[in-house]
Amino acid sequence: MKKFYNIEGLIRNGFRLSRDYHTLDFSYSKFGDDAVREMAKSRSIKQIRRLTINGKKLSALSAQALAESDKLANLESLKLYKNKIGDEGVKYIAETEKMPNLKSLRLAWNGIGPEGTRCLAESPHMERLTSLALSENQIGDEGLKYLAGAKSFSSLELMDLRKNQITDEGAVALSKSKCLPKLQTIDLTDNALTQKGLDALAEFKVLNLIRARLSEEGNKLDLSNLGIGDVECKCIAECEELKELTHLYLELNKVTAKGMAFLASSEYLKNVTLLSLDRNKIGDEGFISIIKSQTFQNLQVLMVENAGITDDGINALCEEECMTNLLRLYMEENNTTEDGFELMAEPDHLQQLEYPEFDREEEIEEEEEEEEEFEDIEDIEEIEEEEDLDDETEYEKE
Repeated sequence: MKKFYNIEGLIRNGFRLSRDYHTLDFSYSKFGDDAVREMAKSRSIKQIRRLTINGKKLSALSAQALAESDKLANLESLKLYKNKIGDEGVKYIAETEKMPNLKSLRLAWNGIGPEGTRCLAESPHMERLTSLALSENQIGDEGLKYLAGAKSFSSLELMDLRKNQITDEGAVALSKSKCLPKLQTIDLTDNALTQKGLDALAEFKVLNLIRARLSEEGNKLDLSNLGIGDVECKCIAECEELKELTHLYLELNKVTAKGMAFLASSEYLKNVTLLSLDRNKIGDEGFISIIKSQTFQNLQVLMVENAGITDDGINALCEEECMTNLLRLYMEENNTTEDGFELMAEPDHLQQLEYPEFDREEEIEEEEEEEEEFEDIEDIEEIEEEEDLDDETEYEKE
């Protein structure tokens, strides 16, 4: 390999262009394996945290030079898009102990297959990695299965696997993984996924969301405004980890009556006392499934504002002798009428409602009793006045 004599000049120019002594981007420079080898030896790169060398047809030799360099201990981001490091190059990066702070690894368009992915997945040096981009390679289902079982990827939050010949088989394997607890952003576009694979992916994401957002005590879960839909509701309903849950927040999502039916039939949500579904489209059908559900009979607070509910939903609530523990019902901004709303004041099984407040018949009867008592007092006073008048008359006669 020929010696690259101008590497220090390129490094200095890179720092000037980035205006940051922690960032080097050689994507717009003439840069090959020989330049990478010389750069990897330079003391000038000891402080860099971000290194980008895209589209230079770099081979596994460049990956080896970077992996063996003792000048990259502070490196946090390595981006080598559109090169040719292949499985051999990935193996060098996976096995190195000299990049202990690496958080972002981007190797799109590098001719990487299942074997290279296996090396990454089995590496013990990826505990800090939060972002992995392997788009437009050929890892396939086999490679994705390796990633799904990567025990050192516990900090991974983002994975880009576009155009990798992945099918439903790989997506289903990923959905069953418990090795990627923080992974939330997964891009599998331009792969051969059917609805089965997309549903499996949605299942994986919501299970990770549950693990990330469930309170330490296991009794409160906030999944508000996260695009949760019916598929995710099915996963929530089937999640055994929620058997101690008392507060479930699902407002501002995409839940319909179908998703509500999954939740209402769950055997793990029977301890829920507060359920928030504001601004979903559950409609009367979804509302009625809550009312009739044996799962939700311990509900004390139900929030269904702007949820597409009409007087039919209220009628069902009034007719079904259920929800006897319900204390507060928030259902403003629905398609109900005032007459329909007032129906809730009558049923015996809803007399415990603290909100909304109604003029109960009992209160009216109490007022009438008070008036009757007051009338009795007036009658007594009239009798006493008459007796006084009689006494005066008798005195006058004397």
